[in-house]
Amino acid sequence: MNCLIVDDEVLAREVIEHYLLKIEGMVLVGKCSNAIEAFSALNKYPVDLMFLDIKMPEISGLDFIKSLKHPPKIILTTAYSEYALEGYELDVSDYLLKPVSFDRFLKAVDKVRKSVTERKPEGPVAQEEEAFYVKSDRKLIKLIPSELIFIESQKNYVMIHTPTAQIMTYNTLNHMEEKLSPYHYLLRVHKSYIINKNFIRQVDNNVIYLQNGAEIPLGASYRDQFMDQVRVL
Repeated sequence: MNCLIVDDEVLAREVIEHYLLKIEGMVLVGKCSNAIEAFSALNKYPVDLMFLDIKMPEISGLDFIKSLKHPPKIILTTAYSEYALEGYELDVSDYLLKPVSFDRFLKAVDKVRKSVTERKPEGPVAQEEEAFYVKSDRKLIKLIPSELIFIESQKNYVMIHTPTAQIMTYNTLNHMEEKLSPYHYLLRVHKSYIINKNFIRQVDNNVIYLQNGAEIPLGASYRDQFMDQVRVL
C-alpha cells in the first residue's frame, strides 16, 4: 500500500514514517510539509493512503480534502479533537489524535486494509506478487516488482529506481529483463531501459515521461512492441 505523509511538523512526519517501517507491505512514496507539496505528490505517484494533518499553513487539511476530486484513503492526524466530526463527514478512514501511539496507528491502518479488501470484486484470486532481492553495497535489498519505476543500464551495473530509493547492483539489463518477464507491466523500451508502464505520464514522439519526472528514450527497435503493450483508445 503506497502511503503519503502530509504534516508541517518534522517530528510528526518522522513518527509516522517510523511506524510505517514496522508494518509489512506499507510503502512510503513521499513526505510533504504542506498541501501544495502534497497535491504535486499525488499527481506524481500512485497513493493508496494519505496521513494528513489538519492545521497547516495556507491550506488546512480539511480544505485540501475538499479540493480533491479522487482522494485516496485518508487518516487524519491532529492535536485538535474538535475537527473529528467534520473529518468523518468528509469520509476519512480514521482520526488519530497526537501524540499517536503505535497501537492506535496500527488499528487505523488495519481498518483501511480491511475496507480495501472488502471492496475487491469477486472473481479469480490474483497471483500474489513475489518479492525479489538484489545485492547492493554488501546488503540484500528487498524489492516489489510493482514498485519499480524504471531500471537503467550502467555498463556492468543497473540502477533500479523506486519511489523512495535508487539501488545500484552488479547485473545486466538482459538478465533483469529475463527474471522480471512474468510481470508484463515491466517493459523493455530501449537497450538501456526497462520501465513500469503503470508509472507512464505521457509519451511524446520518442520520449516516455514518467510520473517521477524521468524522461526515458523509446528505442526505434522497441517502439512497435511497446505500442502493442500500451492500451490506446
